[in-house]
Amino acid sequence: MSVRDRMDEMLKTIEEAGGDGIEMKELMSIYYERWGFRLATIKGYVSDLEELGKIRVAGTILYHHSHKPPRGLVRSTR
Repeated sequence: MSVRDRMDEMLKTIEEAGGDGIEMKELMSIYYERWGFRLATIKGYVSDLEELGKIRVAGTILYHHSHKPPRGLVRSTR
């Protein structure tokens, strides 16, 4: 499985979470168990998706770019 495939799979999981988004902790748990990668590697994928504009981060919740985070939430530092 290539990096692009992994990022697409992760994006699909975030999209399936819908307007409620998905907690970073939950996403990391899912993919740590599935891929066995270090948590820093998984966080790197999340950062890459954010830089590409495919996801939004509000606090510790990740949203697909087609869903807006609730008002008042700001991006936290990781």
